[in-house]
Amino acid sequence: MHPDVRSTQPGVCPICGMPLVRMPAASFATNPVDFRVTPTVGGVRLRLAVKHPKTGATLRRFDLVHERAMHLFVVGDGLTYFVHDHPAQQSDGVFMLDVPLPRPGPYMAIAEFLPTGGTPQVFQQVFTTGDPFTRAPAAPVDIAPKTQDSLRISIDAAALKSGEEGKLSFRIEDAASGAPVTDLEPYLGASGHLLIVPMDLTEAIHGHPADDARGPTLSFAPILPRPGRYKLWLQVQRAGHVATAAFVVDVP
Repeated sequence: MHPDVRSTQPGVCPICGMPLVRMPAASFATNPVDFRVTPTVGGVRLRLAVKHPKTGATLRRFDLVHERAMHLFVVGDGLTYFVHDHPAQQSDGVFMLDVPLPRPGPYMAIAEFLPTGGTPQVFQQVFTTGDPFTRAPAAPVDIAPKTQDSLRISIDAAALKSGEEGKLSFRIEDAASGAPVTDLEPYLGASGHLLIVPMDLTEAIHGHPADDARGPTLSFAPILPRPGRYKLWLQVQRAGHVATAAFVVDVP
């Protein structure tokens, strides 16, 4: 459930309480990904084949990370478009997903996976369904609280700074009463998921809260590589509904 938790002796995960299991010897080689994009009516079909670094064979075995074998984000259209989904693995080991897109232009695909016996990996690839030089204008800074699915979500990004571990927090309140929310549910094995992408689509950071809090505050410690404008998407779940709140910040 949480592959980043390690121990030199038997025990349980401090985050989810599951028993720790013995790990096989890990391979630290990077797995190449054969990434292909096929146009469909109103979108694209994404095909990702994770390869063995030496033989080039398509891998078929993956460990579940946050309840899925692969997490896939797609962002673009001036960062107004956001999708977090999970491609289906086919009988030949290839992962496939149909993604609707609002209009032609550049998009970034971000895939996360853990080959069995390997290490957690992130694959990023920009693709375009039109003129790659036609860019939407940069989104303006937006740190206003957002109301989504009965939740009011506010951000505190004042302590963010590029090149070092940042301090970033969100406060979750009931939109109707203003009462602090303390009953967030685990969503894909975590109390929250955060994706951060710069305006030029050059990289992506996916993180989870520093602790297993259920609200009203979720804290993150992202490392942003350089100064500039970033868009952030926070996803949380309450009463079976997933809420996605987006913010835009300038990072000094």
